[in-house]
Amino acid sequence: MMVCKVRIVLEDGMNSIIDDSPGSVDDAVLESSISSSHDSFASPGMDQHQSSVQEQMFTITDFSPAWGFSNQTTKILVTGYFHEQYLHLAKSKLFCICGDAFVLAEVVQAGVYSCMVLPHSPGLVNLCLSLDGSKPISQILSFEYLAPPVHDSVVLSEEKSRWEEFHIQMRLTYLLSSTSKTLNALSSKVSPAKLKEAKKFANKTSNISNTWAHLIKSIEGSRISVAQAKDGLFELSLRNAIKEWLLERILEGCKTTEYDTQGLGVIHLCAIMGYTWSAYLFSWSGLSLDFRDKHGWTAIHWAAYYGREKMVAALLSAGAKPNLVTDPTKENPSGCTAADLASAKGYDGLAAYLSEKALVAQFESMIIAGNATGSLQMTATDTLNSENLSEEELHLKDALAAYRTAAGAAARIQVAFREHSLKVHTKAVQSSSPEDEARNIIAAMKIQHAFRNYESKKKMAAAAHIQHRFRTWKTRREFLNMRRHAIRIQAVFRGFQARKQYRKVIWSVGVLEKAILRWRLKEKRLSRTAS
Repeated sequence: MMVCKVRIVLEDGMNSIIDDSPGSVDDAVLESSISSSHDSFASPGMDQHQSSVQEQMFTITDFSPAWGFSNQTTKILVTGYFHEQYLHLAKSKLFCICGDAFVLAEVVQAGVYSCMVLPHSPGLVNLCLSLDGSKPISQILSFEYLAPPVHDSVVLSEEKSRWEEFHIQMRLTYLLSSTSKTLNALSSKVSPAKLKEAKKFANKTSNISNTWAHLIKSIEGSRISVAQAKDGLFELSLRNAIKEWLLERILEGCKTTEYDTQGLGVIHLCAIMGYTWSAYLFSWSGLSLDFRDKHGWTAIHWAAYYGREKMVAALLSAGAKPNLVTDPTKENPSGCTAADLASAKGYDGLAAYLSEKALVAQFESMIIAGNATGSLQMTATDTLNSENLSEEELHLKDALAAYRTAAGAAARIQVAFREHSLKVHTKAVQSSSPEDEARNIIAAMKIQHAFRNYESKKKMAAAAHIQHRFRTWKTRREFLNMRRHAIRIQAVFRGFQARKQYRKVIWSVGVLEKAILRWRLKEKRLSRTAS
């Protein structure tokens, strides 16, 4: 319940309404209205909370508003009056206690106070006035903190995500413009092989012009909104800029790309934004899709971290490896795969998909290296006719097939590791003999002895260094003391010499002074005798 205005009946029969603005009611009229009506006035919203007025110094007649949002600072206007025996406290500082906190109550007019209550967790809290911020001097009322609307929080989160995307786009655009090498490519001589490769790349990316035509038709036919048209125009311009940027790298024969200020490359920023077309552009240019940033992350790691499912699929179809591990950190000493990053961010479906692809890729790489045998081809029972199955049954069938594939790859990888471990152990047993064991023991003892000698020599060297430092410090201290005494002796001697010269000067001045006095006296005597 919220009380918006308070109606007060004046002595002369006129009605006055206290508005939100401080200057709407004259101070004298407000004082007379409060003093004349406080005996009979009572707000209907405060009957449950008011305590006995006779026991309080101050009586609150009303306050507005009666509620506020828990995440905002709320301004409250409190009206009331001091009892006759406490009128001398009207000029004192008052504090408004709201819950566990108290704030200063500023005087708006006589009997009207305003205060700014701080954010608080949702629920009912006590509200009263106090002189010291702890002991109430008025009745205790209830103020309600309401939870913020869900729509506002959703709008704020959407606005925040849009700003984050805009910052990524700005970083990508700046990186493309700041690392452009058009002049270098034009001024340098290009080999025929690089020129042929550049023409091949240009032919593969010729479909960008078709995309321009499709965008123009969509705009002319008003098939899309203005915001979608702007986003499409920006993305198409960005695609063309990346194409030109990659063409420069092809002409230069450069297989690595530059980083921005935060250590990310062009492909990493495109993966964060979910630009699926960038995966094919990089694949056609010959640049590696598994190029790592300064933190050891590849494009598929960033796409999995931000839950870009389509970008992950595009990277995998373009040839990216899903089983690569990031650089080790304190939190993850063994590194993280793309599936681990997706699972940590709550993208369980994407994590499961990447886990299956990582196991299959690991098994295939082991087959190529000759460390594993077998295949993961589906059997005839797995390729049944699925025309009569519903959509849910098809999803279930695909999930079971993915599970069987991942389980088969994991089992074969474990078998390969066990075989490798058995081979290594067998070779160690076959090559070992008592003489070799004895030699190993003697070598270990020599190593231990050398290590102990090294430790003792290290400690002795440290002790000698400490002694040398102490002796050097002691010698320097003695030298400084001796120099200090010598300086004092020199100062005393120089003072003695100065005083000696000073006495000579004083004696000379005294002789001169006596001569002048005698001459003056003699002059006076001569003048007297002449007169």
